[in-house]
Amino acid sequence: MTLQISRSPFEVKRIDPAKILIKTDNENVELTVYLIPIAVYATPDYKNISSVVNPVVVVSSDSPRMGEMCNPMKLVSHSPAKMEMKVLHEGETEITVNDKVYVIRASVTNMNVYTDMRDQLGNPCVSASWITLTIAK
Repeated sequence: MTLQISRSPFEVKRIDPAKILIKTDNENVELTVYLIPIAVYATPDYKNISSVVNPVVVVSSDSPRMGEMCNPMKLVSHSPAKMEMKVLHEGETEITVNDKVYVIRASVTNMNVYTDMRDQLGNPCVSASWITLTIAK
C-alpha cells in the first residue's frame, strides 16, 4: 500500500523570528531568522503533514567592516572563527492547515562564522544548517 501525500492549502497566521547571538573574539553578531513557509504536504486524513520553508537570515554585526566578499565556493578555503552561540529567542511560524494550527520551528545543527569574509553591508559571512520541526498545537 502506498501512502498518498499531496500539497495542501495553508494560511500563515504569525511569523515570530528567532534571534541568535554569536560572540567571536572581535565582534558580536546577531542573526534574525524568519521561517517563511512555501508549501505544505499532507496525507488525505491530515494526520501527517510536512512543511517546506524558506529561511530568511538577517546578519547584523556590532562592528561591520569591509573585507573579501562572501562566496559559498570559497568557504572551504577559509577557516571559521572561534565562537560562542546563544539562542536568545527560539521563534516560530504559526500556520493553519485544514482548520488545525501547527507551529514550525528551526533547530540549528551547525553554525560557522567567517569573520575574514563580509557581505555587502560589512557583516561577516555566516553558514548555518538546521532542521525544521512542524508541531501540532
